Amino acid sequence: MYRVHWLRTKAQRDHWAEELILVQHEMDWTYNFFIFKSTQWDARAQKAKAENQQGHGCYAARQAQVYCTLAEHAEESFKKIRSCAVPVS
Repeated sequence: MYRVHWLRTKAQRDHWAEELILVQHEMDWTYNFFIFKSTQWDARAQKAKAENQQGHGCYAARQAQVYCTLAEHAEESFKKIRSCAVPVS
């Protein structure tokens, strides 16, 4: 009986250790996605500026700023979360 409980507990601990790793990777992916989209919109803004399309350029610049703000907020939030995370050994 004791061994069964020990095995279940170990399996649950392993599951949550893996989940912690996945969540940390998801946080990295989210931040990287926001940075990628910000760079992408910034390139569109530069292209629109070169083609003298002010409306398109303004919209693209605004979108770039939105994604940059999201990346900053995500980085700040994820730092707080990571500082509270207890590593599972």
